[in-house]
Amino acid sequence: MSDIVADLLRLSEDPNADPRSRRRQTMERLVQTLLAMADAETGSEDPQHRTSIVRLTTIIRDMTGRIAEADDATFSAIVREAAMLLRSLQLRQAEPATSSVH
Repeated sequence: MSDIVADLLRLSEDPNADPRSRRRQTMERLVQTLLAMADAETGSEDPQHRTSIVRLTTIIRDMTGRIAEADDATFSAIVREAAMLLRSLQLRQAEPATSSVH
């Protein structure tokens, strides 16, 4: 999971960026990652799963400003939860690939 957290927390290229801007960028990366995962679910046997990812992505996108303004503890908790979610989605996507091999 630490690789996902590292990817999410990767700081902007601008060393002068303020914490709020970096947090916003983190949430934007999360949204991009979730959208890529939703695209990977296109044509899967469970279309509801893709719909759930898209809904979650929409919620995060709509809340990005408020998340960026959260205190450090809250922001860290959100990133940890997001990392766990991404890991579980990655495992779920890898699962059918291994179980469908005969």
